[in-house]
Amino acid sequence: MSNSKSLIPYLAIIAGVVILWLLSENEKKNKLISNLRKTIDENESLTNEIKRKLNELIANNKDIEPRIANELSQIASLVAIKQDATAVLKLAKIIENLLIELYKKDNELKDKVKTSGRKKVVFADYLEHAKEKGIINAEDFHLLSVMKIIRNEEAHLLDVKKEKSRLSAIFISGMGFILVLCRILKKKTIEDEF
Repeated sequence: MSNSKSLIPYLAIIAGVVILWLLSENEKKNKLISNLRKTIDENESLTNEIKRKLNELIANNKDIEPRIANELSQIASLVAIKQDATAVLKLAKIIENLLIELYKKDNELKDKVKTSGRKKVVFADYLEHAKEKGIINAEDFHLLSVMKIIRNEEAHLLDVKKEKSRLSAIFISGMGFILVLCRILKKKTIEDEF
């Protein structure tokens, strides 16, 4: 019995050392995660990739109207000066205007909005309708919905900051959707002329 009592202090010391070691390892892991997040947030290549894709979209695409190309140039400038949330706001504005143009005579959408008790179609309605019509897939729909949320925050809150990786996904999805919408509208315009 006295041997087991004399072991208690040693076991307590061992347990204390193990606890300190675990706390130390946890702290190292937290620092590593924090450094990785900082590296991702500061990674200029993400910003450069977005600028490159925007410039490529503007320069090499005949489906993009000059007014849309001008807005995309402004977005590239905003990304360059690290005004990402403001750039998302402008990206959302382009997409919303293209969707308005595409669905301005769509009675199915207008009826859906009326049955929901609202008088006016909103951006979320346009996105949902585009998803239902198969113009965007579910994954892009979710990214564009996040873009809509960031746009609303940027319009109403001060100094909005978001993770670079999330913004990059939104920009790439948004730029692709703009191209799709421009092509659909160009085809529709040609069909309406004949």
